[in-house]
Amino acid sequence: MREERVGRGRSADVYALGDDGRWVLRRYRDGGGTAREARLMTRLAAAGYPVPQVRESAGPDLVLERLHGPSLLDALLAGTYAPEAAGALLAGLLDRLHALPGRVVHLDLHPGNVVLAGERGPVVIDWRTAEEGADPGLDRAMSALLLAEVAVSAAPYAAGARAGLAALLAASPGPLLLAEAGARRAADPHLTAAERGALGAAVELVRAAG
Repeated sequence: MREERVGRGRSADVYALGDDGRWVLRRYRDGGGTAREARLMTRLAAAGYPVPQVRESAGPDLVLERLHGPSLLDALLAGTYAPEAAGALLAGLLDRLHALPGRVVHLDLHPGNVVLAGERGPVVIDWRTAEEGADPGLDRAMSALLLAEVAVSAAPYAAGARAGLAALLAASPGPLLLAEAGARRAADPHLTAAERGALGAAVELVRAAG
């Protein structure tokens, strides 16, 4: 089957499969398995949560439905989605997830992991870090911290990230396991030196905002 790379993330490459545009292959570069992720996504889809359809998984490869539409991040950068609305959207997706049986948490829900898939609406991708049986407060804290990392950076869209953070926390109030979220972020091998150096300021911003 013909493969054409259409995306590259911090830990995986994404390839279009075939010529019908229906499927993509997500391949982890570290060779980690995808079976657990595939089972969880299939269960979430059956419960009505917006995730891509899973066709198959084998080793580091996961074949998924191809979604058509920009990521929430791309829409924010293009100015077609307001930061406050994005924060509220993330809060709603977190609350919907946490209301499902099994206490599932995503632990990496940020604008880059939400695809605005046309009439289907927002779809959450990249479930590798997801866990079951965890405290929803950890999930909220991780999403808040990811936005705060951008808000304390020198990026031109830092102000938008700060507005999105405020909207997220306002729309999804509740305890934040911020210390654990900060420790998990610090242990992430994919962080750049600049991101690692700004982590303390991001934690303090979430603490002040929350």
